[in-house]
Amino acid sequence: MSEFEQVPFSDAEFADNPEPRCACLLLLDNSGSMRGQPIDELNEGLRAFQDELAGDSLAAKRVEVAVVTFGPVKIETEFTGAQAFNAPHLSVAGDTPMGGAIEQGLELLRLRKEMYKSNGISYYRPWVFLITDGDQQIHGSEPPS
Repeated sequence: MSEFEQVPFSDAEFADNPEPRCACLLLLDNSGSMRGQPIDELNEGLRAFQDELAGDSLAAKRVEVAVVTFGPVKIETEFTGAQAFNAPHLSVAGDTPMGGAIEQGLELLRLRKEMYKSNGISYYRPWVFLITDGDQQIHGSEPPS
């Protein structure tokens, strides 16, 4: 492909906004050990993150957010533009399968980067944030006292 050859957009989202993208992956612990204040603070932080993204005109064009939780592993939000990102309200459940969440999140990133490439969209190195209380609670057991 020459330097000036055009690549047609196959996805409308890229035709409407050809800005370079920055994929932001949030890997969030919502296991049983996050009960109470930790999950409340995590939800508050998600809302603040949403508000900050919405208030930044450049981020609104470039940042795409996905949310993967673990307790159990679940894709809460597929990659979506900052303008459309709606912070999920998380509740606690289950154990702490952090490794599975990391693998799931990296696969989401791989697929998103392939989509950028196939649509001729440049992108920045992705951001990955892992937020956990560090307690590796095993399903069915009580947290240590």
